[in-house]
Amino acid sequence: MAQYLKTELSMKTDKSKSSRRRWAGLAIAAVVLTASLSPADEKNKKEAIQWLDFEKAVAAAKKERKMLVVDFYTDWCGWCKVMDRDTYGNAEVAKYAKAKLIMSKVNAESKAMTRFQDNELTYQQLAAGFGVRGYPATIFIGPDGEFITLVSGFVPADKFMPILEFLADGHYKTTKYEDFLAKRKS
Repeated sequence: MAQYLKTELSMKTDKSKSSRRRWAGLAIAAVVLTASLSPADEKNKKEAIQWLDFEKAVAAAKKERKMLVVDFYTDWCGWCKVMDRDTYGNAEVAKYAKAKLIMSKVNAESKAMTRFQDNELTYQQLAAGFGVRGYPATIFIGPDGEFITLVSGFVPADKFMPILEFLADGHYKTTKYEDFLAKRKS
Protein backbone atom coordinates (compact mmCIF):
# COMPACT_ATOMS: atom_id res chain seq x y z
CA MET A 1 0.00 0.00 0.00
CA ALA A 2 2.79 2.41 0.88
CA GLN A 3 4.44 1.69 -2.46
CA TYR A 4 1.17 2.43 -4.26
CA LEU A 5 0.78 5.82 -2.51
CA LYS A 6 4.39 6.68 -3.25
CA THR A 7 3.88 5.88 -6.95
CA GLU A 8 0.59 7.80 -7.05
CA LEU A 9 2.15 10.88 -5.41
CA SER A 10 5.12 10.69 -7.76
CA MET A 11 2.76 10.68 -10.79
CA LYS A 12 0.87 13.70 -9.46
CA THR A 13 4.13 15.59 -8.90
CA ASP A 14 5.28 14.76 -12.43
CA LYS A 15 1.94 15.98 -13.81
CA SER A 16 2.17 19.27 -11.92
CA LYS A 17 5.79 19.76 -13.09
CA SER A 18 4.68 19.04 -16.64
CA SER A 19 1.81 21.48 -16.27
CA ARG A 20 4.14 24.17 -14.91
CA ARG A 21 6.55 23.59 -17.77
CA ARG A 22 3.71 23.90 -20.25
CA TRP A 23 2.57 27.20 -18.68
CA ALA A 24 6.15 28.49 -18.57
CA GLY A 25 6.54 27.61 -22.24
CA LEU A 26 3.33 29.43 -23.11
CA ALA A 27 4.41 32.47 -21.09
CA ILE A 28 7.77 32.59 -22.88
CA ALA A 29 6.05 32.22 -26.26
CA ALA A 30 3.69 35.08 -25.39
CA VAL A 31 6.60 37.34 -24.41
CA VAL A 32 8.50 36.52 -27.60
CA LEU A 33 5.40 37.08 -29.74
CA THR A 34 4.63 40.39 -28.06
CA ALA A 35 8.22 41.57 -28.46
CA SER A 36 8.24 40.63 -32.14
CA LEU A 37 5.01 42.53 -32.78
CA SER A 38 6.00 45.69 -30.94
CA PRO A 39 8.13 47.32 -33.69
CA ALA A 40 5.36 46.83 -36.25
CA ASP A 41 2.78 48.21 -33.84
CA GLU A 42 4.99 51.24 -33.20
CA LYS A 43 5.44 51.78 -36.94
CA ASN A 44 1.68 51.52 -37.51
CA LYS A 45 1.05 54.04 -34.74
CA LYS A 46 3.70 56.31 -36.21
CA GLU A 47 2.20 56.07 -39.70
CA ALA A 48 -1.46 56.07 -38.63
CA ILE A 49 -3.71 58.61 -40.28
CA GLN A 50 -4.67 61.49 -38.03
CA TRP A 51 -8.44 61.81 -38.50
CA LEU A 52 -9.94 65.18 -37.62
CA ASP A 53 -13.48 66.23 -36.88
CA PHE A 54 -15.01 67.63 -40.10
CA GLU A 55 -15.18 71.29 -39.02
CA LYS A 56 -11.64 71.21 -37.63
CA ALA A 57 -10.45 69.51 -40.82
CA VAL A 58 -12.00 72.23 -43.02
CA ALA A 59 -10.26 74.91 -40.94
CA ALA A 60 -6.93 73.01 -40.99
CA ALA A 61 -7.09 72.51 -44.78
CA LYS A 62 -7.63 76.22 -45.27
CA LYS A 63 -4.91 77.23 -42.81
CA GLU A 64 -2.32 74.72 -44.09
CA ARG A 65 -3.35 75.11 -47.77
CA LYS A 66 -3.83 71.36 -48.15
CA MET A 67 -6.48 69.26 -49.81
CA LEU A 68 -9.12 67.79 -47.51
CA VAL A 69 -10.05 64.12 -47.89
CA VAL A 70 -13.34 63.09 -46.31
CA ASP A 71 -14.11 59.41 -45.81
CA PHE A 72 -17.89 58.91 -45.65
CA TYR A 73 -18.74 55.62 -43.94
CA THR A 74 -21.57 53.91 -42.09
CA ASP A 75 -21.41 51.61 -39.07
CA TRP A 76 -22.96 48.68 -40.98
CA CYS A 77 -20.75 48.97 -44.09
CA GLY A 78 -18.42 45.99 -44.44
CA TRP A 79 -16.40 47.54 -47.27
CA CYS A 80 -15.87 50.64 -45.12
CA LYS A 81 -14.16 48.45 -42.54
CA VAL A 82 -12.03 46.81 -45.25
CA MET A 83 -11.04 50.25 -46.58
CA ASP A 84 -10.10 51.36 -43.06
CA ARG A 85 -7.94 48.31 -42.50
CA ASP A 86 -6.39 47.77 -45.94
CA THR A 87 -6.27 51.22 -47.50
CA TYR A 88 -6.14 53.77 -44.71
CA GLY A 89 -4.16 51.29 -42.61
CA ASN A 90 -1.49 51.01 -45.32
CA ALA A 91 1.79 52.62 -44.20
CA GLU A 92 2.44 54.29 -47.58
CA VAL A 93 -1.06 55.80 -47.74
CA ALA A 94 -0.83 56.97 -44.12
CA LYS A 95 2.61 58.52 -44.60
CA TYR A 96 1.50 60.37 -47.73
CA ALA A 97 -1.72 61.55 -46.07
CA LYS A 98 0.20 62.81 -43.06
CA ALA A 99 2.57 64.83 -45.25
CA LYS A 100 0.20 66.23 -47.87
CA LEU A 101 -3.44 65.99 -46.80
CA ILE A 102 -5.94 66.76 -44.09
CA MET A 103 -8.12 63.74 -43.31
CA SER A 104 -11.63 63.58 -41.88
CA LYS A 105 -13.99 60.69 -41.26
CA VAL A 106 -17.76 61.25 -41.32
CA ASN A 107 -20.58 58.85 -40.45
CA ALA A 108 -22.88 59.53 -43.40
CA GLU A 109 -25.97 58.47 -41.45
CA SER A 110 -25.33 60.69 -38.46
CA LYS A 111 -27.87 63.34 -37.58
CA ALA A 112 -25.25 65.25 -35.59
CA MET A 113 -24.85 68.84 -36.74
CA THR A 114 -21.87 70.36 -38.50
CA ARG A 115 -21.05 73.53 -40.36
CA PHE A 116 -19.77 73.90 -43.92
CA GLN A 117 -19.56 77.11 -45.96
CA ASP A 118 -21.84 79.03 -43.58
CA ASN A 119 -24.48 76.29 -43.64
CA GLU A 120 -25.52 74.29 -40.61
CA LEU A 121 -26.51 70.76 -41.57
CA THR A 122 -26.42 67.15 -40.41
CA TYR A 123 -23.65 64.83 -41.55
CA GLN A 124 -26.37 62.95 -43.42
CA GLN A 125 -27.25 66.15 -45.33
CA LEU A 126 -23.57 66.87 -45.90
CA ALA A 127 -23.08 63.45 -47.51
CA ALA A 128 -26.15 63.90 -49.70
CA GLY A 129 -24.98 67.38 -50.69
CA PHE A 130 -21.72 65.92 -51.99
CA GLY A 131 -23.60 63.29 -53.98
CA VAL A 132 -22.71 60.34 -51.76
CA ARG A 133 -25.03 57.45 -52.65
CA GLY A 134 -23.06 54.42 -51.47
CA TYR A 135 -20.34 53.55 -49.02
CA PRO A 136 -17.51 53.90 -48.60
CA ALA A 137 -17.26 57.20 -50.43
CA THR A 138 -14.27 59.51 -50.46
CA ILE A 139 -14.53 63.16 -51.39
CA PHE A 140 -11.73 65.58 -52.09
CA ILE A 141 -12.14 69.25 -51.21
CA GLY A 142 -9.65 71.99 -52.08
CA PRO A 143 -8.12 74.26 -49.43
CA ASP A 144 -10.74 76.94 -50.08
CA GLY A 145 -13.65 74.54 -49.70
CA GLU A 146 -14.21 73.81 -53.38
CA PHE A 147 -15.45 70.33 -54.22
CA ILE A 148 -12.90 68.50 -56.40
CA THR A 149 -14.27 64.98 -56.86
CA LEU A 150 -16.01 61.98 -55.35
CA VAL A 151 -14.54 58.47 -55.42
CA SER A 152 -17.21 55.84 -54.72
CA GLY A 153 -16.62 52.42 -53.25
CA PHE A 154 -13.71 50.49 -51.85
CA VAL A 155 -10.33 51.34 -53.37
CA PRO A 156 -7.31 49.16 -52.49
CA ALA A 157 -4.16 50.96 -51.32
CA ASP A 158 -2.21 50.35 -54.54
CA LYS A 159 -4.99 52.03 -56.54
CA PHE A 160 -5.63 54.74 -53.94
CA MET A 161 -2.05 56.07 -53.85
CA PRO A 162 -2.09 57.31 -57.48
CA ILE A 163 -5.47 58.99 -56.84
CA LEU A 164 -4.02 60.80 -53.81
CA GLU A 165 -0.94 61.89 -55.77
CA PHE A 166 -2.99 62.98 -58.78
CA LEU A 167 -5.27 65.15 -56.68
CA ALA A 168 -3.05 66.40 -53.82
CA ASP A 169 -0.19 67.35 -56.12
CA GLY A 170 -2.56 69.28 -58.41
CA HIS A 171 -2.07 67.13 -61.52
CA TYR A 172 -5.86 67.06 -62.01
CA LYS A 173 -5.71 70.72 -63.05
CA THR A 174 -3.66 70.06 -66.19
CA THR A 175 -3.64 66.32 -66.90
CA LYS A 176 -6.16 63.55 -67.53
CA TYR A 177 -5.98 60.77 -64.97
CA GLU A 178 -5.17 58.13 -67.60
CA ASP A 179 -2.24 60.23 -68.86
CA PHE A 180 -1.03 60.74 -65.31
CA LEU A 181 -1.11 56.98 -64.67
CA ALA A 182 0.77 56.22 -67.88
CA LYS A 183 3.42 58.79 -67.03
CA ARG A 184 3.64 57.55 -63.42
CA LYS A 185 4.28 53.96 -64.52
CA SER A 186 7.04 54.87 -66.97
